[in-house]
Formats: sequence, structure tokens, C-alpha cells
Amino acid sequence: MKSFKGIIYRNMMIMLALLLVVVSPAGAGADHLNVPANITLKVAVYPYVPDSSRFEAAVLEQWERKEPDVKLEFVAWDSYSTEPPEDLDVFVLDSIFLSHFVDAGYLLPFSSNEIDQADDFVHFALQGAKRNGKVYALPQILCTNLLFYRKDDLKMAQVNNIYDLYKQVGTNHSDQIPPPANKGLLIDMSGGTTKASMYLEALIDVTNRYTKYDVLPPLDHLNEKAIRGLRLLIDMAGVDQSQYYPEDGDAYARASWFAQGSGRAFIGYSESMMRMGSYADQVRFKPISSSAAQDIPLFYSDAVGVNSQTSHPELAKELANVVAASDTVEQALRPHADGQYPQYLLPARHSVYSALEEDYPIYSELSRIVNNPSNRVFRIGPEARTWLDAAKKVLPEALELTSLAS
Repeated sequence: MKSFKGIIYRNMMIMLALLLVVVSPAGAGADHLNVPANITLKVAVYPYVPDSSRFEAAVLEQWERKEPDVKLEFVAWDSYSTEPPEDLDVFVLDSIFLSHFVDAGYLLPFSSNEIDQADDFVHFALQGAKRNGKVYALPQILCTNLLFYRKDDLKMAQVNNIYDLYKQVGTNHSDQIPPPANKGLLIDMSGGTTKASMYLEALIDVTNRYTKYDVLPPLDHLNEKAIRGLRLLIDMAGVDQSQYYPEDGDAYARASWFAQGSGRAFIGYSESMMRMGSYADQVRFKPISSSAAQDIPLFYSDAVGVNSQTSHPELAKELANVVAASDTVEQALRPHADGQYPQYLLPARHSVYSALEEDYPIYSELSRIVNNPSNRVFRIGPEARTWLDAAKKVLPEALELTSLAS
């Protein structure tokens, strides 16, 4: 009897072992999906960064660790110009268009179990990726306008809004580009979308009320206080310099000018510091209100979405998580060669700040700015495209710029 039971027990163990071999994934600890052969996913990273090639390299390296049998094809596309092509599986969009993309049916929502390390996301960034209670994109990088000034400029350190700034900078009477040393304000207001977005941002500060602009303000009756603030910025910068955009497309030219001594102050994004080089250590920066009221800090959020037309939704969502992952973002922000500097973009994950500030102390200050509990994601409602097109025609006249190309 004991021998018979032993045979049964031994056979059961053998069958169990065989069953485990059949149902276990290939490779111990493997976490990639079982996918058909010859699949290629098309992906578009956010193009308007100091070095987008670092993002592509980081995404490719991290993806090959997860799904080595699925190829990636990087596509040049941006959310400002066109709707996402049907064959573009994963893309990074500016969240000003999130409501429009969701309502137009371009994005797949993420369930909670489809988001890797959700607790690591900066809270307001993840909240800003929601519509109708669902997350439709994974935040990757953030950006906000900061006031840059030289660390020995103690009066500038007391500035909190553009009216304070005007008291220090005054009117720029020079049409010189770049402006004279330590004179005037460096700021790029050349783009039509830039002007329109700055108007909406100023309107939030003026009214002291955050909104996602599901209902956009009328353009036939502009808010005079918001317009006055934008005119003040142009006055400090000078019309020619505020509307100047280099022929070579260098979006960070003003950061270089500031590092070379031009301008009393500079308003731009944190990533501008990459172009300042070592001079960034001589600079201080902080958010600034567009009105005399208390600032409501607004951040653009570049987030990773999955095209609703993708033929491989499960794989595409896995790729979206890789694009937004802390390892990917950290790798993209760090220098990739000797003589390079960090991109100084604002990651949307807490862990990336912790990793970067060990080597680049500036990230400690950037982390403090990003963790302000008053921060909100800047969104434009579902009529974003229509409203922006109309605003590009109306605002130059309101800002008395009709003689210049806007």
C-alpha cells in the first residue's frame, strides 16, 4: 500500500512539473508579451526639446529590453500641426490638445492596472491627463515659463509678477538684437500659438481661477487686464526682439544671449539652461505671475498617448509605459557624450528628480518648483484647434503687432 501511494505521489509530481513547464513564460522572470513575429510599432517622441535624439535612443534601448522582437519606427509628427495619422501607434502630445484628442476619438484610455508605477507620477501631472475621470495619456515631461536672472541681481530676486518686473526692467528703447548688455527682457512671443496660450494663461492669473477651458473665452471681447500684461512684456522686450525667431530655427537662442550678458532678465522654459552651459550656475530662476494677483502656476504637459486606431493596443500601451518610464526619461535627460549638459527638462516622475539631483544640483530647485501644491496642467478645451486658429488672427492686432508677421 505504501509503495502504491508512493508511485501515485511521484507521478503526480512529474505531471505537475510538466504542467508548470507548459504554462510558464519563456525565460525565468520574463515580463514581455507573447507577440506574433514581424511587428513594427510607429512612435513619435516630442520634437520640441533641446535634443530629441536622446529621447529616441533612450526609448529604443529600454524597449529592446522589454520586447526585443518588436521593432520600433520613429516618426516625425507633432500635435500642433496635424491630427495623429492612423498608422501612428504611440505619440507624445502637448496636453493643451488632450480634450480635443479625447473627444475626437483619437486616444485609448488607460485603466489603473495598465499604468506602471502610477504613484511615482507628479500628482497634478497625472490629474491633468484625465478627461471624464479616465487617464488618456501618461505624463512624460513638464514645462513652465520661468523668470531667469543673475544671482547677484538682488532687486530682481524680489520680483513676483510682471508689474514688479517692469519696475526693474522698464521699457526697452533699443531695437538691437540681441539687446544690449544687462538691458531689457529676453522673451520669445513670436509664435501664434505662443501668443494665444499666453493670453489664456494670463486670463487664469487675472481671474485667479483655474480652468481647463472646456468653454473657451470669446475673442470679440478680450480681457483688457490680460492684454495689458502681454503688452507690458512686449514693452520690456521691445517689439522686434519679442517677435524675433532665428532663421536657423534655434528656439533657445535667447538663452545663449543671456549667458553672453544680454538682457537684464529672461523668461523661458527650464530646458533653456542646457544652452547656458556652465553659466547656468550663475543664474537664479522662479515662476512669475502674469497679473498683480497671486500666481496660479501652470505647466504644459507632454504626455504619451496610444492611438485608438492601433492594431496592437496591448503592445502599444506597453510601449507608452516605456516611453514615460523613469529609466527612459532619466536616460534621455542625462548627457550622452562628453561636453554635453543635461536637458534640464522637467520630468513628470518624482524618482527622476531624486536620481538627477545627485549629479546636477539644479534639479533640487526644479523639484521644489514642480512640487508646489498650487500647480496645475495647462489645458485648452475640445475646440482648441478652432479657437487657436481664430486667436492667431485676433491677438496680433490687439497687441498692436499687425505690422509684423505673427
